[in-house]
Amino acid sequence: MAPGPLRIVPATPADARALFDLRRSVLAEGRWFATRADEHRGGPSGVLATIEALAEQPNGTLLVAWLGDELVGMMAVHGERLARMAHIGRMEMMVAQQARGQGIGKALFGAAVTWAERNPVLRKLSLAVFADNARGISIYERHGFVVEGRREGEYLLEDGSERADLLMARRV
Repeated sequence: MAPGPLRIVPATPADARALFDLRRSVLAEGRWFATRADEHRGGPSGVLATIEALAEQPNGTLLVAWLGDELVGMMAVHGERLARMAHIGRMEMMVAQQARGQGIGKALFGAAVTWAERNPVLRKLSLAVFADNARGISIYERHGFVVEGRREGEYLLEDGSERADLLMARRV
């Protein structure tokens, strides 16, 4: 782990490669996201397109967490594009495995909520989380998120078992 203070800042085009690598490593764990590592497409240029698209959205952002010179986390708020849903931001967070348990997820989540509270378009933040992700659910609840629904058997794993997720949200 790189030494230095934690910095949470908006992503820039220069972050595309490091963000791609973070996403690939988290997806390779096979535990936190519906997307499998082999389904992650686009390479760094795809991540660059996402950085640019979110920078242009009035209701979206992409924040990155740096610990020294190492990118250790990201938080995206994807603003809905349809006019009747533009007040909703869908959240996605990733923290590098070696950086977990150090408050990075909590800091990223707090920064995103603060950003959303200042955003004139957003009224609601939402996310989906695997129902067995106790650490993530705890962070979300501490930031005022509540369960709005549960989807049983939403995901089919390679071993044939099913996994549920929770739909959580909070007003901003």
